[in-house]
Amino acid sequence: MRGFSMLELLVALLVAGVGVLGVTGLGAIGLQHGRSAAAHADAVLLAHDLMERIRANPAGLAAGAYAFGNAAPASSDCVSGPCSPAEMAAFDLSAWGCALGLAGDNGDCVALMNGQGEVAAAAGAVAVTIRWRVRGMTQTLAFGSRG
Repeated sequence: MRGFSMLELLVALLVAGVGVLGVTGLGAIGLQHGRSAAAHADAVLLAHDLMERIRANPAGLAAGAYAFGNAAPASSDCVSGPCSPAEMAAFDLSAWGCALGLAGDNGDCVALMNGQGEVAAAAGAVAVTIRWRVRGMTQTLAFGSRG
């Protein structure tokens, strides 16, 4: 018998089609996990950024100016001129809230989509918590420092 029968050809096409669908599905899952990992990396960078801002302004921390809920405080422009430690803390929290997507007059500063953040500072200890949603699930990152 020479060549392939029609049945063999259909089975070969079915096997190849299932393989292609499997590879496509794996690619889609990989893309979703890549987005989730990128959002987590953004959250880590934002937490680190705020901790470094707080470390650079110990007087603002001592004055209790780094408490933050879910609304970024109004701040003065500390880039173009000098600010007091409390004003610098408000400026830092405003920039951080903007990156979380909580503020921003023109909406062009969002780094973490659907982000929420909290900062608790007392007696030299700082705790930063960031929450965001990826694929319908809430993710949380808690970051803390003493002294």
